[in-house]
Amino acid sequence: MYESFYGFKEKPFNILPDPDYLFMSKVHENVYTHLEYAIMESKGFVVVTGEIGSGKTTLINYLIDKIQQDVQIGLINQTYVSPNQFIKMVCQDFELDVEGLDKAEMVDRLHEFLLAQFADNERVILIVDEAQNLTPKTMEELRMLSNLETEKHHLIQMILVGQPELKLKLQRKDLVQFVQRITVNCHLNGLNKEEVTDYIKYRLTVAGAKSLHLFDEGAIDLIYRYSKGIPRIINVICDAALVYGFADSLHTIEKAVIETVVKERREAGLFTSGETPPPVLSDRAESEVDMPQKGMSTQDMLDVHRRLKMIENRLEGLDQRLTMLAKTRWDRDQIVVELFKMLKSSMESRVRTLINIQQSRKKGFFKK
Repeated sequence: MYESFYGFKEKPFNILPDPDYLFMSKVHENVYTHLEYAIMESKGFVVVTGEIGSGKTTLINYLIDKIQQDVQIGLINQTYVSPNQFIKMVCQDFELDVEGLDKAEMVDRLHEFLLAQFADNERVILIVDEAQNLTPKTMEELRMLSNLETEKHHLIQMILVGQPELKLKLQRKDLVQFVQRITVNCHLNGLNKEEVTDYIKYRLTVAGAKSLHLFDEGAIDLIYRYSKGIPRIINVICDAALVYGFADSLHTIEKAVIETVVKERREAGLFTSGETPPPVLSDRAESEVDMPQKGMSTQDMLDVHRRLKMIENRLEGLDQRLTMLAKTRWDRDQIVVELFKMLKSSMESRVRTLINIQQSRKKGFFKK
């Protein structure tokens, strides 16, 4: 819509994880170096975490583009599955016919495949995106798959990519053996102020912009403030700002435009300032909540309070969306989809937190 007006060959702030638009900040470069090292040295488990929208998937796509041809790569990003379903998905991603086979037979088929690849001097890497959603039982299946090895070599290398909740989940007592297999662990933070400026100019350059000063200094200051350096939120703000700029025939995006964008998105309940959702407690139907055995500290209590407050804020955002639905300028179908996603997330988070508190009180884990 605004591409020709600003002289772009394509939209510079698309939120899709396009490796061509990967901006290598110091943190991204550090994580990529760790990944490269882990692959070259055939390290076992690798864990990469980062805030929502920090560029984890984009970095992984970039890594896949750079990996040599003698490596077989499996990529799993649907992680709300049972252990059996997960094993089946892994096999299918490596194009193995496992229809009608039970779990043991699927693992045997996978083992045969890995041995064949090893005999052909080809490495096998399994990348699991959105790994924070894996249940502990599924993670145990992953650990068992890592046991498929020769005397001196791993037959399969695994890279787990997820949100910060993954780090919390790995603190569970029943995942001690899994954690012991992790050889490389790194985290993606948001960009600093200088990097946000460079990030915006980099994406403008890739998109073929005639001017790299399309956003003035005041606008960039606000973008950094509201996005907290999270690339996806930067993209959302900048893209919306360009739409407003095009509508008003603005050749420079100033501070006032960013303020308008953020204000209207907040009123529509579509702006979250990069907040991180509460930890996901998986296997609820299969096991009880794992709580500290020596009582919850004051910090633990504050964390629970913070989670409840976050849920309240999300519910308040839902209410705002419903209020704005009739008068907002946003596409109705898009808002309805967003509403249902937010409602589902909020309800699940609330249930998990309340169960957490109830179980803790029942077991007497709260300090008086």
